[in-house]
Amino acid sequence: MQPAYHPLANIFGTQTRHLVPLFQRPYVWGKEEQWEPLWEDLSDLADRIVAAGDRPVAGHFLGTVVLEQAHTPSGRVTRREVIDGQQRLTTLQIVLQAAKHAFGEILGSGNEAAEKSARIEMTRIEALTLNPPGYEEEEKYKVWPTNEDRAAFRQVMDASAAQDLAGAKTRMAEAYTFFVDSMRTWLGKGPREQRVPALSSALKDHLRLIVLDLDSSDEPQAIFETLNAHGTPLLPADLIKNWLLWQFARRNVDAAAPYEQYWSSFDRDPGYWRQKIGTGHAARARVDTFLQNWLICRVRQSISASHLYDQFLKYAERRVSPEVVQSVHDLMNDIQVHGKLFRQIDQPVGRSRFATFCARLKPLDMSVFQPVLLAVMDRGGSNGDDRDSVAEILESYLVRRMVCGAQTRGYGNLAIELIDVIHSVDQEAPVAPAISAFLGNLDGTLSWPNDERFRSEWCSRVFYGYFRRARVLMILQAVEEHYQTLGALGEPVVGFDFSKLTIEHIMPQKWRDHWAFEGGETERVNRDRALHGIGNLTLVSDLLNPSLSNSAWKPHADGKANGKSVALKAHSKLQMNAKLLDQWPDVWDEDQINERAGVLFGAALKIWPGLLGR
Repeated sequence: MQPAYHPLANIFGTQTRHLVPLFQRPYVWGKEEQWEPLWEDLSDLADRIVAAGDRPVAGHFLGTVVLEQAHTPSGRVTRREVIDGQQRLTTLQIVLQAAKHAFGEILGSGNEAAEKSARIEMTRIEALTLNPPGYEEEEKYKVWPTNEDRAAFRQVMDASAAQDLAGAKTRMAEAYTFFVDSMRTWLGKGPREQRVPALSSALKDHLRLIVLDLDSSDEPQAIFETLNAHGTPLLPADLIKNWLLWQFARRNVDAAAPYEQYWSSFDRDPGYWRQKIGTGHAARARVDTFLQNWLICRVRQSISASHLYDQFLKYAERRVSPEVVQSVHDLMNDIQVHGKLFRQIDQPVGRSRFATFCARLKPLDMSVFQPVLLAVMDRGGSNGDDRDSVAEILESYLVRRMVCGAQTRGYGNLAIELIDVIHSVDQEAPVAPAISAFLGNLDGTLSWPNDERFRSEWCSRVFYGYFRRARVLMILQAVEEHYQTLGALGEPVVGFDFSKLTIEHIMPQKWRDHWAFEGGETERVNRDRALHGIGNLTLVSDLLNPSLSNSAWKPHADGKANGKSVALKAHSKLQMNAKLLDQWPDVWDEDQINERAGVLFGAALKIWPGLLGR
């Protein structure tokens, strides 16, 4: 390995293509974390050059890139593969292009000195972004990104001026727009005949990189992993992709076709796969969550997010044979297939019982059971009916336990045990009966609540303020969907956008100020408790909620104010509100709240049934 300290003029000044291999992640740098700090460094450097005049100015170290000499056919531009540093090199090319265009906007300004400087520096900058003509079309670019970024990179680097990129929505176009706007502002703060050469010199001569050139004895994959093991925000998925594609290179097989067939879908949709999900320290990219779930399915043991790559290597090294290229294909195909299944779980479509359960996993906050669903879907014997049965069983188990306040501490191990149960069933047989039997035989802290306990907790528990609001919304929505399905003689529910509905207290939370009451303090405390029970909760639209607010149940006798029952009847089309008005049109107090809780339990018992004999 040969390290050298170079300005950009040396790195990009030769006839060289810096090729980004397939195993590298797509372009992911963003404004706050990378572009703004880079511009602050660059503009500060240019300011110092302006202030220094003829005095020397120290360079600014940008970091390290690792390059490997690639085979170059005779008569072609020299090729070097970027083992590490592709985000930095790609961004610097975009910055150079932005500078060239910012300088070009000075032409025609009438300031001869500034225009002369602009022409000179545009020529110097262009030499760092384009190889001379006479080679293959793609060889004109100093940096050639990985497959998924090439169209966006071409769009930026082929633009003749900033207006060519107006409206472009790619991340690279956004980077270009940020830098060209920043440069325009900076250039306008003083004499441009001084500022143009200062900014150009800051870019060409004073931004420095350490370049590590690998020799034949170095192992590029190991160096890539080591350099990115600490501090650099590479995803475990990036390292996994690197390892997989490197297996083809080590076997002298072109990785382009396997990449396109098995992995490109993860890179083509970064808005989905690289989006962070979860909160706080637990937030991580969705693709990493998927790979964690897939690996749990395969090894049937707990996999922590922090050890995902290490655990993947242990599994993959058992699966991949050094002599059999097909074994790498098989592993990548397995990941691709499960990626599609994961997306069906994460973005369910349709009204099947299975799709409904997948949608309810998020408000339940029970993603720990996603590997179980993957294992069910990856079975020849698990058709739509079997999946629906599994969904009803698991959802009934989880919702009943949630309502009963049961602990969730053992759910991670339970999910793995369920995967073992699934694998114990013949591959072509349905798995729902085995899952039902297993859950039904659990005892102690993981037991399935029977109907009696479920009813007791349902009718007496405080829902609002005890459960997260998303869970209460899910329960009320499930009841409403059940009522609608019954009313439509079993036809699918299509009439409501439940995302627009909010929780409403039928008797308002501030009832003491607005609702008449005759009783002592004990009765008032009892009413306060009943207030937040399921019997006093319903759904209304965002627009309707403020108008209901603290209204009394019935209109005032003087006719000056409508009651809540009148507003519900006039504006709500929900079946649960229609039933509420039909059954309790005149009075609403603790007795009606408790009675309605029992009525809603009748629906809950059908949505989340118990096990036979329990």
